[in-house]
Amino acid sequence: MASASSVSPDSLKMETVDKLWQCVRMKVVSRLFGPRVTAVPSLQDACLFHPLCVIGKRVERSLPMRKVRSLFPLGPLLDLMDDPGDPTLTSDAKDGLRREAPVHCNFLHEQFLSGVGHIRVQVRDFYKESQAFPMAPRKKLYLRSSLPWLHSVRRLYLLSEVFCSSTCRLQLLGSRCVELHLEPDTPLGFTCLKLSVSPSGLVEVQSGREDNYPHPQARWAKYGSAQYISLVGGDTSEQRVSSLLSQIAFFMSHPSTLPVPRPARHMPGRRAERWERAPHSSGYRQVENSSEDRLLPDEEDSSVGVKGCVEDNESMKDAQNKG
Repeated sequence: MASASSVSPDSLKMETVDKLWQCVRMKVVSRLFGPRVTAVPSLQDACLFHPLCVIGKRVERSLPMRKVRSLFPLGPLLDLMDDPGDPTLTSDAKDGLRREAPVHCNFLHEQFLSGVGHIRVQVRDFYKESQAFPMAPRKKLYLRSSLPWLHSVRRLYLLSEVFCSSTCRLQLLGSRCVELHLEPDTPLGFTCLKLSVSPSGLVEVQSGREDNYPHPQARWAKYGSAQYISLVGGDTSEQRVSSLLSQIAFFMSHPSTLPVPRPARHMPGRRAERWERAPHSSGYRQVENSSEDRLLPDEEDSSVGVKGCVEDNESMKDAQNKG
């Protein structure tokens, strides 16, 4: 899919190029083709991103309020169909491909990455390939029922437009310049059509076009990796166990899930004060503490109480003498 050039004394490996491409691909593709175009996630897997190729999507929950979206390329649609030899679909797939004239440009993108250095991406021309969905009206399309991922995937993305280039070059600038020339007709970006697939393999086109592109924060699985084999193989038991263990560890260790003690009613050494709206007034007045808040009576209150008791006793004695 890509080969090193002999122009520079050193050449980059594809593994290194893929890591650099991960850092700059969004800005490069949006500037070249527009913000609605999705960048190819891996240049090593660029051959899997041609028109009428399929991308699978699986959504899982790692935490109660968090979704994990995994995307993985599945190859051409005709290789996944239940009847790949259908003459109508085969003819549409061959005759419907359109290739526009190349667009000449002098695109240059430079970016500094901490710990890596300056990265330069140069593109001199590109062209667009497009193909319509090969499905006749009132005709149902079924995938093979033997596909292992069919019961765990409910969304597919069908590539309809692909932007390719034969003059893309990546350079890593530093004490010595290293670069890599991509192979001719290397896909860099694409647009797609969202499809729904049932466990029986029935494929239908989704009506809404506002989200006919993969989620920008989705995780892409590189072809041949352990994650890719797990997603394509349909083995979800290990992933479910790991997600459950992560949830248990989160709830046992995260500070937001620990019980918080109830705060004290009042600060020590201070008396709580309450305020209420005074009648016929826009202000507030202080309310005396209740009996449960006042442990001992005040001195003025106690003296007033004793004086009142003495006066009551004297009045009773005068009444008895008069009687």
